[in-house]
Amino acid sequence: MEKSPDNIPDQHFINLVVKGQDNDPLYFEFRRDWEIKKLLITYCEKKDAQYGTFPFLINGNRFPHIRTPDQLGLKDGDEIIATFYAGGA
Repeated sequence: MEKSPDNIPDQHFINLVVKGQDNDPLYFEFRRDWEIKKLLITYCEKKDAQYGTFPFLINGNRFPHIRTPDQLGLKDGDEIIATFYAGGA
């Protein structure tokens, strides 16, 4: 059986994609039993954005960030959309 980092079996991980309105996807291998909030914070750090200032969507719907990928019913390769708001005067 393939092992992921720290010798944890692969079935404990999920591959997810987070895509912003810039259509530049970031790919994550993430623990199935961790709150998805950790992944979203990491995404924001990589995009120089502040977590909590815009919604994330799965299948067009907002979701609780304290849930795990398993609790949210996510499957390998699923996509999360970051909906940055356009500023304007």
